[in-house]
Amino acid sequence: MQKTGGISEKPMTGHDLYSCDKLAIGILVVFGSILIAGSGRGVESFSFGLLHLLFAGLIWWLATRELANGFLQGMRYIYPVILLAIIHYDVGYFIPMIYGEGNTFDAEVKNWEADLLGSNPHLHLHALIPQPFWVEVIHFFYLTYYPILVGSLIWIWLYRAEDFPRFAFVYMGMFLTFVLIFILFPVIGPLDCRDGLFDEKSVLAGVIDFLFYVGAPDGAAFPSSHVGQSVGVFMLLRPMSRQIQILLTVCILGIGFSMVYGSIHYTVDAIAGLIAGLAFFFLWNSVYRKYFASS
Repeated sequence: MQKTGGISEKPMTGHDLYSCDKLAIGILVVFGSILIAGSGRGVESFSFGLLHLLFAGLIWWLATRELANGFLQGMRYIYPVILLAIIHYDVGYFIPMIYGEGNTFDAEVKNWEADLLGSNPHLHLHALIPQPFWVEVIHFFYLTYYPILVGSLIWIWLYRAEDFPRFAFVYMGMFLTFVLIFILFPVIGPLDCRDGLFDEKSVLAGVIDFLFYVGAPDGAAFPSSHVGQSVGVFMLLRPMSRQIQILLTVCILGIGFSMVYGSIHYTVDAIAGLIAGLAFFFLWNSVYRKYFASS
């Protein structure tokens, strides 16, 4: 395991707000205030905005206490993934505030894809690999995104706790950037083409359909945050473990392929996600190094 000295704040202890805490609290207060101010859209918007403020208060409380309780110590390290879930749902509230209901830029993205690739691969890629076993394997790779988000935080907590402030700051900053792009440039993706592609015997395809059914916003994004955020995690963990490098490389390639195969994303979403993931990692990591890293 390689060391990454000189790029993190002092080890996390009680009574300190770190860069990651300040970023998380700032996101929650700003987004929560917007939701409360726009509560004329309904009590749901007000309640969700209030939840943002309460969660911001919880993060502040966790950051300024000496935590002996194991559960609370766990919350201190796992809260970024909870934050990602919350601001993911914000998209469903903010897009209608800007564009009204139903506006997307899918037509533009499909045209970009056809111009770049000569076709829209999601329309025919699934037919090349119809075998039930491979349908499950490919959908499995799409689902690896979620353990990547959670598992990377747990790994840092257990094995590189001194690097957690940098990891969490870049991790959350990248996701915030993807969310802001999605709010300003909403793209649903080719999910309407997915209906009927995979029969009800495909267990993991059904799991993904369920996630989209209960999730918000409905649809994908350009660029793909699944690919981009996974690339960011790869870049954050790359200096620390060769084994994790290999595992994440396989997962990222699988995620990119699966989203096109399953008509979840356009191909250009995955390509743009790879580029954006690298760009946003270097952006947020540079911000951290410049303003927060110890010498």
